[in-house]
Amino acid sequence: MNSTYNITCNTSIPGATYVDAAPPISPIYLQGTAAIVYTLLSILTVGGNALVCLTVFHYMGVTTVTNLFIANLAVTDLFIGLLCIPIVLLSDYLLSDWPFGIFMCKFTSVAQSVFVVCTVYTLIAMSVDRYVAIIYPLKPKLRRRDCRLLIIILWVFSILFSSPIFFEMHISHICFHRDLNDLKEYTQTVCQTNGLYPSIQTIYNIATLSIIYFIPLSVLSMVYIRLGWQLNKSHAPGEADSERDARIKKSKQKVIKMCFIVVIMFGVCWFPMQLYINILRPYLDQIFDQKYVPHFYFAFHLMAMSNSCINPFIYGVMSSKFRAGYLHYWHCCITCGGLINDHLRQKHHINNGMRLSGTFRRTKRPTCEISVTNNEHIDRDRASSMSAPSMIPLMASHKTSTCS
Repeated sequence: MNSTYNITCNTSIPGATYVDAAPPISPIYLQGTAAIVYTLLSILTVGGNALVCLTVFHYMGVTTVTNLFIANLAVTDLFIGLLCIPIVLLSDYLLSDWPFGIFMCKFTSVAQSVFVVCTVYTLIAMSVDRYVAIIYPLKPKLRRRDCRLLIIILWVFSILFSSPIFFEMHISHICFHRDLNDLKEYTQTVCQTNGLYPSIQTIYNIATLSIIYFIPLSVLSMVYIRLGWQLNKSHAPGEADSERDARIKKSKQKVIKMCFIVVIMFGVCWFPMQLYINILRPYLDQIFDQKYVPHFYFAFHLMAMSNSCINPFIYGVMSSKFRAGYLHYWHCCITCGGLINDHLRQKHHINNGMRLSGTFRRTKRPTCEISVTNNEHIDRDRASSMSAPSMIPLMASHKTSTCS
């Protein structure tokens, strides 16, 4: 890991600073663990959320408003699996350096914030839609066209909210000695914030934590408490039908329970990372020994990123429609794989048969030619007394009997 640092420390580089203590380095076993875990996590995140989108837009046919919100959550999680997880693995663990340049430093920081903000407010929009549908069943429901427009507005809001990060992030070069006995100087490139005044930074961090975490989760908690209370005492409109009412109530409870679990998992998975970024990071030196910082960061970041691959499993467990869609595409994969294997096996047998047939003809041809040549005068005599159509089968029969 240390070999990835540049040995020459060039303090003339713009933004280069010298620090007395070397930055905390992830030990070898933590690097290996991160490589395996993050690779699997990225594959599961991309594959699971792609399957959710495929199920919503292809398998289900008619897409409901709730499923559109679920698909939007899947899209944000899919981008996290494609962009955020691999870059963190490369820069923080495999290289311990930022090799992607200033634009990617700004872009990836903004992108992760956009995905998180869009996820939070998509959860709010989905929950409020369920709230209105159950608390006020006679009011007009949100239409799919309006839902698509709302999702676009959520993305625009998330980009605008996260845009200041683009101007805040920059690249700096840190020069240091690995230990007191090592005379060589090393440099490390890091992607980090410009660094505001401590008081302004604290206010900014608390405001960010409140807007994208505490306030949304408080609203969502009140919404689901009210929904749970309303479902326990509500009855379907119209004439009383115990079987119908029980079926409708059970269906609503399943949807609400699934959405509630998605919200809870988001809150649990992202809480340590939000606390680390916005509260604990300035005080890490006083709280933790420096050598343990990579371990805490790995645990917190892994919890946050794992939220992106949990939702597809929640949908599969809680929703029979998603479960049926998953099984459908699983059978398609198995069937397609079987058809491809059968085709390759059949092609292999045909090629082997053609090679054997060619070998058979090469070994038998001289005998046939000699036989035909020796009996050439007989064929001419027979041919003189036959018409052309009747001559071909006899010649073929004659040759076959001779070759055998």
